[in-house]
Amino acid sequence: MRNLLRRIGVLLFLAALIPSCELLEDCKSCTLVTDTSGVKTYGSSATYCGTQLALKEAENVTIGGTTTYYDCQ
Repeated sequence: MRNLLRRIGVLLFLAALIPSCELLEDCKSCTLVTDTSGVKTYGSSATYCGTQLALKEAENVTIGGTTTYYDCQ
């Protein structure tokens, strides 16, 4: 029984040492920006990593005189 508990403890310890994928990827905080004829309106921000971050940085929509994009820092 003691040996089983020791093995479980070691496995939990090793699992805690392995970093999550989010730590290995590039992450940024992105804010939604709406630009209407030079007047910018800022929305709430969220953190994106990896592929999601690349998609947000590439997203740029213009309809009429209004452009919406994500400002990631």
